[in-house]
Amino acid sequence: MIDITFCRMAYIKPLLKGVMQVYRLDITQLGIPHALYADDMALIPHSEINCWLRSIIALTGDRHFPFKIASFLDVTNIDVCANWLTASPDLSITFRRINYGMSCFHSSGHYVGRQSGHILKWCYHNAFTEDVTDVDALRVAIMFTQVLRQFSSPNVDVSVPTNHLQQQEKTKPSSYSPLMVRLAGSNIDVKEAEAWFGCQVVTGCEQTEVWFDTKLLLLEHTASVEQNREAVLSLNELDDLVNMPQRDDPTKALYEVVNYARYYGMPTVEQVANLLALSPQQLQRRLQKLGFSFTSIVAYVLNNIAVRYLLKGYAPDHIAKLLGYTHPQSFIKAFKRVRGCTPNEYLRHLSL
Repeated sequence: MIDITFCRMAYIKPLLKGVMQVYRLDITQLGIPHALYADDMALIPHSEINCWLRSIIALTGDRHFPFKIASFLDVTNIDVCANWLTASPDLSITFRRINYGMSCFHSSGHYVGRQSGHILKWCYHNAFTEDVTDVDALRVAIMFTQVLRQFSSPNVDVSVPTNHLQQQEKTKPSSYSPLMVRLAGSNIDVKEAEAWFGCQVVTGCEQTEVWFDTKLLLLEHTASVEQNREAVLSLNELDDLVNMPQRDDPTKALYEVVNYARYYGMPTVEQVANLLALSPQQLQRRLQKLGFSFTSIVAYVLNNIAVRYLLKGYAPDHIAKLLGYTHPQSFIKAFKRVRGCTPNEYLRHLSL
């Protein structure tokens, strides 16, 4: 079994944009190719996201950088289908859309609501965050809170004093504060977290939770959503969106790891094995069990990606560069070996 999870570039890009603007960093400093950054639907192994987060911490010297870029960590900043996630008349619908819809963007994260009396706990769990659990927890808790603030106003009293929660101050903050925030990871400045969230914060928890009163679910969006009521998505875009490998599908996982590797040049067995936390020999043996050689699966993946680019109107020379081929003629020969025709002949066949 190949146990690997993925995250879309569209989902992590708001964080990257925030880091670039606030800390004046460039994506090349994080080792991210421009072609990868530009592809919102690209699937990235979550271990690579962890590496990027470590690099950001090292370059900024700030493990709590999510607070500095909080305005970017908003669902509305996810360019793909963001209007579908948040353009709803009340929080209840948005809550459901985010919990279910995020599976198309983030296969390692589990989003769910747990109700306890009048309190709804918006929960997030990710078992693949390694040593950056605290950063990942802050990112998601901030995102949850940003959504809640879009559906609330300073005039609405949604506090529920209990023996388990601190009494809310009579003077309410200018923006909504959750009832409580529980964060996975322990390397977090609690005082800084409480200052941003405006409530009690507990760290070192099993999962990340943002607590709020259930009556907030019935509150209407504070901004008009009339212009975003229809989400226009082509069939090709829909195919891309739902194209998220399941953890029990090793062939599809291998396909997407090779697809990711080609952003860095022609994929090599060492590179792909490293992304899968395997030795090259282990990878070769697993490929044999699946009926592949490394050469054949690379050819198959690159050929299928080439077809997608052709259907989008990309020229063969441009596709060759995107796929890591040194010369366009090498790409054309490789395409013909798999399809039995050149890229241009393939397009002419489709137009008949």
